[in-house]
Amino acid sequence: MVTGIGENLDRGRLEVFATSTVRFSTGQTVTWVQGCQMEDWERPGRIGLKTRITVDHIMASSALPLIFPAVKLGRTWFGDGGVRNHTPLAPAIHLGANRILAVSTRHPRTRAEVESIRIDDYPPPAQQAGVLLNAIFLDAVDQDALQLERVNRLISHIPHRNRGNLRPIDLMVLRPSVDLGRLAADFEPRLPGTFRFLTRGLGTHQIRSPDFLSLLMFQSDYLASLIEIGEKDAESNLSELEAWMEQGS
Repeated sequence: MVTGIGENLDRGRLEVFATSTVRFSTGQTVTWVQGCQMEDWERPGRIGLKTRITVDHIMASSALPLIFPAVKLGRTWFGDGGVRNHTPLAPAIHLGANRILAVSTRHPRTRAEVESIRIDDYPPPAQQAGVLLNAIFLDAVDQDALQLERVNRLISHIPHRNRGNLRPIDLMVLRPSVDLGRLAADFEPRLPGTFRFLTRGLGTHQIRSPDFLSLLMFQSDYLASLIEIGEKDAESNLSELEAWMEQGS
């Protein structure tokens, strides 16, 4: 996960970038921060450290354990920060953000869509893996967003003089208009033979929305489709995005 913060100042523009990783030796979530005069912080299970972010930090933040190789930063090995980061919005809030635009990969399924992908047979490994991966990477975003909304409502009932360091955070969450699991299933036949043999052995062909596969597919044609979907979704939400942006200007 990469966090970017921009703030208009009298003397220019302050930009802060951060990315989160998990330190395998301790199990801590480590958020690397570049671009501000902050003090390193420590919370239960997570810390923030100042650094100059490099390609290695980005690669470490996307290295899924057991799937993609860990990346060494300094003397320690790191992987995807989403594995242990149960509060993905926390780094941006800690760095001073008052407004957050979050991009989720979870498509908001209707009841009809849920029924269309429902399988009553014994769940194959691919389906079980998809549920586990969603619990790790997607549920945290939804739960953190819900918690933020609750805190905002509580703060609204507290007089300004009694709020201390508490402040309301304006949150907007963008979600894909397409079920990425179903999209991945459409591209599954184009996978290299060896990889397709392995995924089908896990039962991807038995389920209609293999979320597990959507997380691991890095084919150029699939990625091109994701980019196209993202552009169209941004265009369809352009008026809402512009209104949200203008509120903070």
